[in-house]
Amino acid sequence: MPISLSLKKITAPLAAHLTRRRVITVAAIIVGLCVLVAATLIGLRAYHDSPGQCIARALTTIDSADAQIAHIDTALNTPLSTETTTQVALAHRAIPVARRTLASARAQLDVISDHAAHVPATAVRLERVRRSLDARLALLSGAPPLLDATSQAASALAHSTQGWQSLQDAATLTDSASEEFAQQTQDAMVSSHESSTQAADDYQRAQGQFQAAAQALPAADFKGYLSYTQQRALMTQSALLACEDWINGHYQDANTDVAAYNSFAQAAARIADAGLQLPSDLVASTYQQQTKAAQKTYDGARTEVLQADAALR
Repeated sequence: MPISLSLKKITAPLAAHLTRRRVITVAAIIVGLCVLVAATLIGLRAYHDSPGQCIARALTTIDSADAQIAHIDTALNTPLSTETTTQVALAHRAIPVARRTLASARAQLDVISDHAAHVPATAVRLERVRRSLDARLALLSGAPPLLDATSQAASALAHSTQGWQSLQDAATLTDSASEEFAQQTQDAMVSSHESSTQAADDYQRAQGQFQAAAQALPAADFKGYLSYTQQRALMTQSALLACEDWINGHYQDANTDVAAYNSFAQAAARIADAGLQLPSDLVASTYQQQTKAAQKTYDGARTEVLQADAALR
């Protein structure tokens, strides 16, 4: 009885990381009073301090905002991993803190504006400090879209990595099932059936992970992975039927099942040959394309910060 199985397996190392490489009136009154008191205290202190001291204090305040901005840089510049989501959350929380800190620095500068207008050297220094402050505010404004996109890409990478691993595990089990089936003994058929059953579970798991990746990063086209996994799952179901028919002595039905198996295997191979790239590459290319404009804005703000700070030296 000419029963045989043929299978084309795709293998490729999965990149672990990507280089790259985003209400109450009373409360409102209290906040307003706090702001007024703070402004008053700043004004009183400025009355006793020199403009140079006020500027120095504002620069110290700006420096403290950089500790919060560092969370943003970490989230955006570290290779995507399982830690990225946590880093993005920290960065999002750091943004309002940095804004408040910079607002305090601006208030410290405002109290000497009148004096600076009459002292050219102080006016120039004040303008440079304000430029440095404004550049950081622009940086903070450009960060959220990038942080959101980074979080989406990290989630998609995690799911697709797991899906790809499940796919590789299933392929290994499918190879074992094929080799066992080829022996055409009762014991070998039972073992082949068990291997195919485990493979079917892995294919189902891979399908779920690729679906989750597609939901996390809608701009990425995971259709190829889903179609490939589906064909492999159908192939495995045919292998299970072939084992059961052979065990039960239904050899002609087993041959029919094997023909279906090979048809699904060929369909999967065609999808792979059409260019089924590594999931990490898909996520990377999608992320870069999706964030191109936002990254340009953010990088421009970052450059302005560096240039503004250089002018203060």
